[in-house]
Amino acid sequence: MHFPTSCYSLTLLLSLPLSAREWTNQSGQKIEADYVSCDGATVVLKRDGKDISYAIAKLSATDQVFIKEKMASKPASAKALTGWIQDFAIAKPAFSETKLYLSNRYAKAVYQAFAKGEFPADWSTNKKDAKAEFAYDSSTAKCIVYVPAAYDGSKLFGVYLHVSPGDDGENVDGYAAVMDRLNLIYISPKGTSNDQPMLRRVKLAIDALSAVRAQYKTDPKRIGVGGFSGGGHMGMLLHAMYPDTFMGSVSHAAQSYLPQPGSCGHFPGLEARDFKSGVLKEHKWCVISGDKDQNYAEIQKTSKLWETYRMNYKFIDVPDMSHSDAAPERLEAALKWIGL
Repeated sequence: MHFPTSCYSLTLLLSLPLSAREWTNQSGQKIEADYVSCDGATVVLKRDGKDISYAIAKLSATDQVFIKEKMASKPASAKALTGWIQDFAIAKPAFSETKLYLSNRYAKAVYQAFAKGEFPADWSTNKKDAKAEFAYDSSTAKCIVYVPAAYDGSKLFGVYLHVSPGDDGENVDGYAAVMDRLNLIYISPKGTSNDQPMLRRVKLAIDALSAVRAQYKTDPKRIGVGGFSGGGHMGMLLHAMYPDTFMGSVSHAAQSYLPQPGSCGHFPGLEARDFKSGVLKEHKWCVISGDKDQNYAEIQKTSKLWETYRMNYKFIDVPDMSHSDAAPERLEAALKWIGL
Protein backbone atom coordinates (compact mmCIF):
# COMPACT_ATOMS: atom_id res chain seq x y z
CA MET A 1 0.00 0.00 0.00
CA HIS A 2 1.50 3.32 -1.06
CA PHE A 3 1.13 6.56 0.83
CA PRO A 4 -1.31 8.82 -1.11
CA THR A 5 0.11 12.00 -2.61
CA SER A 6 -2.90 14.13 -3.52
CA CYS A 7 -5.76 13.50 -1.07
CA TYR A 8 -6.34 16.96 0.34
CA SER A 9 -8.92 19.76 0.61
CA LEU A 10 -9.09 23.43 1.56
CA THR A 11 -10.86 22.49 4.78
CA LEU A 12 -7.85 20.53 5.98
CA LEU A 13 -5.40 23.17 4.79
CA LEU A 14 -6.90 25.51 7.38
CA SER A 15 -5.37 23.31 10.13
CA LEU A 16 -1.82 24.24 11.08
CA PRO A 17 1.04 21.70 11.12
CA LEU A 18 2.34 20.88 14.56
CA SER A 19 5.50 18.74 14.15
CA ALA A 20 7.64 17.27 11.38
CA ARG A 21 8.75 13.64 11.51
CA GLU A 22 9.30 10.45 9.50
CA TRP A 23 6.24 8.23 9.06
CA THR A 24 6.19 4.51 8.27
CA ASN A 25 3.26 2.43 7.09
CA GLN A 26 2.83 -1.26 7.79
CA SER A 27 4.49 -2.13 4.47
CA GLY A 28 7.65 -0.38 5.61
CA GLN A 29 7.32 2.61 3.25
CA LYS A 30 8.46 5.94 4.69
CA ILE A 31 7.75 9.61 4.07
CA GLU A 32 8.76 12.90 5.72
CA ALA A 33 5.67 14.91 6.65
CA ASP A 34 4.17 17.27 9.21
CA TYR A 35 1.46 16.16 11.60
CA VAL A 36 -1.65 18.35 11.11
CA SER A 37 -4.66 16.77 12.84
CA CYS A 38 -6.52 13.56 13.58
CA ASP A 39 -10.19 12.59 14.02
CA GLY A 40 -9.48 9.24 15.68
CA ALA A 41 -9.59 7.14 12.51
CA THR A 42 -7.69 9.21 9.96
CA VAL A 43 -4.57 11.30 10.37
CA VAL A 44 -3.86 14.36 8.24
CA LEU A 45 -0.22 14.93 7.26
CA LYS A 46 1.26 17.83 5.30
CA ARG A 47 3.92 17.20 2.67
CA ASP A 48 5.19 19.63 0.03
CA GLY A 49 2.40 22.06 0.88
CA LYS A 50 -0.34 19.45 0.38
CA ASP A 51 -2.39 17.57 2.95
CA ILE A 52 -2.55 13.77 2.94
CA SER A 53 -5.34 11.84 4.68
CA TYR A 54 -4.25 8.37 5.81
CA ALA A 55 -5.90 5.63 7.86
CA ILE A 56 -4.25 5.34 11.28
CA ALA A 57 -4.67 1.56 11.22
CA LYS A 58 -2.30 1.35 8.23
CA LEU A 59 0.55 3.09 10.07
CA SER A 60 3.29 1.48 12.14
CA ALA A 61 2.70 0.81 15.84
CA THR A 62 5.19 3.57 16.72
CA ASP A 63 3.29 6.11 14.61
CA GLN A 64 -0.02 5.05 16.14
CA VAL A 65 1.37 5.64 19.64
CA PHE A 66 2.65 9.06 18.54
CA ILE A 67 -0.80 10.01 17.22
CA LYS A 68 -2.52 8.81 20.39
CA GLU A 69 -0.22 11.01 22.48
CA LYS A 70 -0.89 13.98 20.20
CA MET A 71 -4.64 13.57 20.54
CA ALA A 72 -4.36 13.27 24.32
CA SER A 73 -2.43 16.52 24.65
CA LYS A 74 -4.51 19.67 25.24
CA PRO A 75 -3.36 23.22 24.46
CA ALA A 76 -2.87 25.03 27.75
CA SER A 77 -4.40 28.22 26.36
CA ALA A 78 -7.61 26.44 25.35
CA LYS A 79 -8.38 25.49 28.96
CA ALA A 80 -8.73 29.13 30.03
CA LEU A 81 -10.26 30.59 26.89
CA THR A 82 -13.96 29.84 27.28
CA GLY A 83 -16.96 32.14 27.32
CA TRP A 84 -17.07 35.37 25.30
CA ILE A 85 -13.71 36.61 24.01
CA GLN A 86 -14.20 40.09 22.59
CA ASP A 87 -10.76 40.60 21.01
CA PHE A 88 -9.48 37.22 19.88
CA ALA A 89 -6.37 37.95 17.81
CA ILE A 90 -6.21 36.83 14.20
CA ALA A 91 -2.52 36.31 14.77
CA LYS A 92 -1.51 35.48 11.22
CA PRO A 93 -3.12 34.72 7.84
CA ALA A 94 -4.38 31.23 7.14
CA PHE A 95 -2.03 31.07 4.14
CA SER A 96 1.18 32.84 3.22
CA GLU A 97 0.14 33.59 -0.36
CA THR A 98 -3.09 34.71 -2.00
CA LYS A 99 -2.98 31.81 -4.47
CA LEU A 100 -3.26 29.32 -1.62
CA TYR A 101 -6.69 30.73 -0.76
CA LEU A 102 -7.68 29.99 -4.34
CA SER A 103 -6.78 26.31 -4.57
CA ASN A 104 -10.30 25.27 -5.55
CA ARG A 105 -12.11 26.29 -8.71
CA TYR A 106 -14.96 28.10 -6.95
CA ALA A 107 -12.74 30.50 -5.00
CA LYS A 108 -10.51 31.04 -8.01
CA ALA A 109 -13.48 31.85 -10.26
CA VAL A 110 -14.85 34.43 -7.79
CA TYR A 111 -11.44 36.06 -7.35
CA GLN A 112 -10.90 36.29 -11.10
CA ALA A 113 -14.35 37.86 -11.56
CA PHE A 114 -13.52 40.56 -9.03
CA ALA A 115 -10.16 41.14 -10.71
CA LYS A 116 -11.99 41.79 -14.00
CA GLY A 117 -14.57 44.05 -12.38
CA GLU A 118 -17.34 41.52 -12.97
CA PHE A 119 -19.47 42.05 -9.88
CA PRO A 120 -22.77 43.86 -9.15
CA ALA A 121 -22.64 47.61 -9.75
CA ASP A 122 -24.12 48.30 -6.31
CA TRP A 123 -21.03 46.73 -4.71
CA SER A 124 -19.38 50.11 -5.24
CA THR A 125 -16.66 49.63 -2.61
CA ASN A 126 -14.94 47.11 -4.90
CA LYS A 127 -12.30 47.98 -7.47
CA LYS A 128 -10.48 45.92 -10.07
CA ASP A 129 -7.33 45.65 -7.94
CA ALA A 130 -8.31 42.33 -6.38
CA LYS A 131 -4.87 41.72 -4.89
CA ALA A 132 -4.97 44.97 -2.91
CA GLU A 133 -8.55 44.33 -1.80
CA PHE A 134 -7.54 40.94 -0.46
CA ALA A 135 -5.10 42.59 1.99
CA TYR A 136 -5.69 44.08 5.44
CA ASP A 137 -3.65 45.12 8.48
CA SER A 138 -3.04 41.79 10.19
CA SER A 139 -1.38 43.48 13.21
CA THR A 140 -4.76 44.77 14.42
CA ALA A 141 -7.11 42.05 13.14
CA LYS A 142 -9.50 40.71 15.78
CA CYS A 143 -12.66 38.64 16.03
CA ILE A 144 -15.33 37.97 18.63
CA VAL A 145 -15.37 34.35 19.81
CA TYR A 146 -17.63 32.38 22.12
CA VAL A 147 -16.44 29.02 23.46
CA PRO A 148 -18.89 26.94 25.52
CA ALA A 149 -17.78 26.16 29.08
CA ALA A 150 -18.11 22.46 28.22
CA TYR A 151 -15.11 22.69 25.90
CA ASP A 152 -12.10 20.97 27.48
CA GLY A 153 -10.29 19.62 24.43
CA SER A 154 -11.51 16.07 24.93
CA LYS A 155 -13.85 16.16 21.91
CA LEU A 156 -14.22 18.08 18.68
CA PHE A 157 -16.57 21.07 18.58
CA GLY A 158 -18.30 22.45 15.52
CA VAL A 159 -18.03 26.07 14.38
CA TYR A 160 -20.54 28.72 13.37
CA LEU A 161 -18.86 31.67 11.61
CA HIS A 162 -21.08 34.80 11.60
CA VAL A 163 -20.24 37.74 9.30
CA SER A 164 -21.35 41.20 10.40
CA PRO A 165 -22.45 44.11 8.16
CA GLY A 166 -20.48 46.36 10.54
CA ASP A 167 -16.82 46.55 11.50
CA ASP A 168 -17.24 45.61 15.17
CA GLY A 169 -18.36 42.02 14.73
CA GLU A 170 -21.50 40.78 16.48
CA ASN A 171 -22.08 39.50 19.99
CA VAL A 172 -25.75 38.54 19.79
CA ASP A 173 -27.78 38.05 22.97
CA GLY A 174 -28.94 34.47 23.30
CA TYR A 175 -26.56 32.92 20.79
CA ALA A 176 -24.27 31.63 23.55
CA ALA A 177 -27.00 29.29 24.78
CA VAL A 178 -27.44 27.95 21.23
CA MET A 179 -23.71 27.29 20.94
CA ASP A 180 -23.80 25.53 24.33
CA ARG A 181 -26.61 23.20 23.27
CA LEU A 182 -25.09 22.37 19.88
CA ASN A 183 -21.43 22.17 21.02
CA LEU A 184 -20.39 24.93 18.62
CA ILE A 185 -17.76 27.65 18.78
CA TYR A 186 -19.05 31.03 17.58
CA ILE A 187 -16.80 33.39 15.56
CA SER A 188 -17.59 36.88 14.29
CA PRO A 189 -14.65 38.67 12.61
CA LYS A 190 -14.22 42.42 12.95
CA GLY A 191 -13.57 44.71 9.99
CA THR A 192 -16.15 43.06 7.73
CA SER A 193 -18.55 45.98 7.23
CA ASN A 194 -20.49 46.60 4.01
CA ASP A 195 -18.03 49.45 3.38
CA GLN A 196 -15.14 47.01 3.04
CA PRO A 197 -14.25 45.31 -0.27
CA MET A 198 -15.87 41.90 -0.55
CA LEU A 199 -12.58 40.04 -0.99
CA ARG A 200 -11.20 41.61 2.19
CA ARG A 201 -14.27 40.42 4.07
CA VAL A 202 -13.70 36.94 2.63
CA LYS A 203 -10.08 36.84 3.75
CA LEU A 204 -10.82 38.15 7.25
CA ALA A 205 -13.48 35.49 7.72
CA ILE A 206 -11.22 32.65 6.55
CA ASP A 207 -8.32 33.93 8.65
CA ALA A 208 -10.52 34.27 11.75
CA LEU A 209 -11.68 30.68 11.30
CA SER A 210 -8.08 29.52 10.90
CA ALA A 211 -6.96 31.40 14.04
CA VAL A 212 -9.63 29.76 16.18
CA ARG A 213 -9.02 26.31 14.73
CA ALA A 214 -5.33 26.66 15.54
CA GLN A 215 -6.18 26.87 19.25
CA TYR A 216 -9.26 24.67 19.55
CA LYS A 217 -10.06 21.15 18.46
CA THR A 218 -12.77 21.47 15.85
CA ASP A 219 -14.70 19.03 13.69
CA PRO A 220 -13.99 19.75 9.98
CA LYS A 221 -17.34 18.16 9.12
CA ARG A 222 -19.31 20.59 11.32
CA ILE A 223 -18.42 24.09 10.12
CA GLY A 224 -21.15 26.46 8.99
CA VAL A 225 -21.21 30.12 7.99
CA GLY A 226 -23.80 32.89 7.97
CA GLY A 227 -24.36 36.52 8.67
CA PHE A 228 -26.80 39.38 9.03
CA SER A 229 -27.92 41.65 6.14
CA GLY A 230 -24.84 42.36 3.99
CA GLY A 231 -23.06 39.81 6.16
CA GLY A 232 -25.68 37.30 5.04
CA HIS A 233 -24.65 37.88 1.41
CA MET A 234 -21.07 37.25 2.54
CA GLY A 235 -22.01 34.06 4.39
CA MET A 236 -23.59 32.65 1.25
CA LEU A 237 -20.63 33.76 -0.90
CA LEU A 238 -18.10 32.23 1.50
CA HIS A 239 -20.06 28.99 1.42
CA ALA A 240 -19.99 28.95 -2.38
CA MET A 241 -16.28 29.81 -2.53
CA TYR A 242 -15.16 27.24 0.06
CA PRO A 243 -17.51 24.24 -0.10
CA ASP A 244 -14.77 21.97 1.26
CA THR A 245 -14.75 24.09 4.42
CA PHE A 246 -18.39 25.01 5.02
CA MET A 247 -21.17 22.43 5.06
CA GLY A 248 -23.98 24.97 4.95
CA SER A 249 -24.94 28.62 5.36
CA VAL A 250 -27.58 30.73 7.10
CA SER A 251 -28.44 34.22 5.87
CA HIS A 252 -30.25 36.49 8.34
CA ALA A 253 -32.59 39.02 6.68
CA ALA A 254 -30.85 39.00 3.30
CA GLN A 255 -31.69 37.46 -0.04
CA SER A 256 -29.01 36.03 -2.31
CA TYR A 257 -29.58 36.17 -6.06
CA LEU A 258 -28.47 33.12 -7.99
CA PRO A 259 -26.44 33.69 -11.17
CA GLN A 260 -28.71 34.16 -14.20
CA PRO A 261 -28.06 34.87 -17.88
CA GLY A 262 -26.68 38.40 -18.01
CA SER A 263 -26.26 38.69 -14.22
CA CYS A 264 -23.87 37.15 -11.70
CA GLY A 265 -26.34 37.73 -8.88
CA HIS A 266 -24.50 37.64 -5.56
CA PHE A 267 -21.99 35.04 -6.78
CA PRO A 268 -19.49 36.65 -9.20
CA GLY A 269 -17.65 34.14 -11.37
CA LEU A 270 -20.06 31.29 -10.67
CA GLU A 271 -23.04 29.86 -12.52
CA ALA A 272 -26.28 28.37 -11.22
CA ARG A 273 -25.16 24.91 -12.39
CA ASP A 274 -22.20 25.12 -9.99
CA PHE A 275 -24.68 24.76 -7.13
CA LYS A 276 -26.09 21.59 -8.64
CA SER A 277 -22.88 19.64 -9.15
CA GLY A 278 -19.70 18.59 -7.44
CA VAL A 279 -19.22 19.10 -3.72
CA LEU A 280 -21.94 21.80 -3.56
CA LYS A 281 -24.64 19.45 -4.81
CA GLU A 282 -25.59 18.15 -1.35
CA HIS A 283 -24.97 21.36 0.59
CA LYS A 284 -27.73 23.31 2.33
CA TRP A 285 -28.65 27.00 2.14
CA CYS A 286 -31.01 28.69 4.60
CA VAL A 287 -32.51 32.18 4.81
CA ILE A 288 -34.37 33.56 7.84
CA SER A 289 -36.64 36.62 7.50
CA GLY A 290 -40.09 37.96 8.31
CA ASP A 291 -42.79 40.30 7.08
CA LYS A 292 -41.35 43.35 8.92
CA ASP A 293 -37.99 42.98 7.17
CA GLN A 294 -37.27 45.52 4.41
CA ASN A 295 -35.91 42.66 2.27
CA TYR A 296 -38.91 40.38 2.79
CA ALA A 297 -40.45 40.78 -0.68
CA GLU A 298 -37.13 40.16 -2.44
CA ILE A 299 -36.41 37.18 -0.20
CA GLN A 300 -39.75 35.65 -1.16
CA LYS A 301 -38.94 36.22 -4.83
CA THR A 302 -35.42 34.75 -4.66
CA SER A 303 -36.64 31.84 -2.55
CA LYS A 304 -38.91 30.76 -5.38
CA LEU A 305 -35.96 30.75 -7.76
CA TRP A 306 -33.82 28.64 -5.40
CA GLU A 307 -36.72 26.22 -5.12
CA THR A 308 -37.29 26.22 -8.90
CA TYR A 309 -33.68 25.09 -9.34
CA ARG A 310 -34.36 22.41 -6.71
CA MET A 311 -31.53 23.49 -4.48
CA ASN A 312 -31.25 22.23 -0.89
CA TYR A 313 -32.79 25.50 0.23
CA LYS A 314 -35.00 26.45 3.17
CA PHE A 315 -36.75 29.74 3.91
CA ILE A 316 -37.68 30.17 7.58
CA ASP A 317 -40.53 32.69 7.50
CA VAL A 318 -40.86 34.37 10.92
CA PRO A 319 -43.98 36.46 11.62
CA ASP A 320 -43.15 40.04 12.70
CA MET A 321 -39.39 39.59 12.24
CA SER A 322 -37.77 42.89 11.30
CA HIS A 323 -34.43 43.57 9.61
CA SER A 324 -32.31 41.96 12.32
CA ASP A 325 -30.31 38.94 13.36
CA ALA A 326 -32.50 35.88 13.77
CA ALA A 327 -33.81 35.08 17.23
CA PRO A 328 -31.76 32.37 18.99
CA GLU A 329 -34.43 29.68 18.58
CA ARG A 330 -34.68 30.41 14.83
CA LEU A 331 -30.90 30.28 14.39
CA GLU A 332 -30.79 27.01 16.30
CA ALA A 333 -33.43 25.51 14.02
CA ALA A 334 -31.47 26.66 10.95
CA LEU A 335 -28.15 25.31 12.24
CA LYS A 336 -29.75 21.96 12.99
CA TRP A 337 -31.28 21.88 9.53
CA ILE A 338 -27.95 22.46 7.77
CA GLY A 339 -26.42 19.72 9.90
CA LEU A 340 -24.59 21.47 12.70
